[in-house]
Amino acid sequence: MLKRIVLVCLAACLPALTVAADAPMRVIGVELPPLIMSTPYGSTGIIVDIVKTAFRRANVKVDITVEPWARAYASVRDGEGDALIPTIRSPEREALFEFAEEPVFKSEMSFFRATRKPISWNGKLADVQNRRFVKLRAALFAPEFDAAVREGRIACEETNSFASAIRMVDADRVDLAAVPKLAGLQIIAAEGLQGRVAPLEPALYVQNFFLAFTRKTAAGTQKQKVDAQLAAMWKDGSIAAIVEDYRKRNWLPPSGP
Repeated sequence: MLKRIVLVCLAACLPALTVAADAPMRVIGVELPPLIMSTPYGSTGIIVDIVKTAFRRANVKVDITVEPWARAYASVRDGEGDALIPTIRSPEREALFEFAEEPVFKSEMSFFRATRKPISWNGKLADVQNRRFVKLRAALFAPEFDAAVREGRIACEETNSFASAIRMVDADRVDLAAVPKLAGLQIIAAEGLQGRVAPLEPALYVQNFFLAFTRKTAAGTQKQKVDAQLAAMWKDGSIAAIVEDYRKRNWLPPSGP
């Protein structure tokens, strides 16, 4: 009788176990137009398309949702989500996450200024070290800039969104906003700030954005599969094609280096 009860319980549990094993990985993205965006029809954007393609080629199911940075970061750190995009590698974060070896995107990191306030810029942080800055709260930007902020060599406020940072520049609350170039350009277009706010050229740094997996789930095999596909996509031009296709269908300027 006991054996029969055990068999019945196992049979009842089998469908649930099958569903769990077949469940998609939950990737959490941070709102970063045009790279990652939430719409009524689901998540979209350049990085979203790259990640979906890599998972599809790896034969791994994925569900991408968009949340605020602090919540998304904590969810994946604590194992509630399976992976986070986009993420910048650092020793502290490598202790918390399992990073993909290949980046999902290479982003120009720029300083944005009000066009009515000319700023001398030769691409060196020393050119603007005495200016007032704003950056996204708890986010990394570029190694040299992050170190200067951490060591107190640069006066830098923090805000909860890149859009807020751009608006602070327009309102003359700060001199420069540290914002990924494509994100800043789309915010300017969306908020009608063309001719009022613009990036300094050239960009300070080209930053690799990564997919970071939680350490609290058995995601190692999936990570290896996705890594292999990201490497193949950089090599065969698939990522460049996704960026170029998105650029042609939208307003984006040509890709940077």
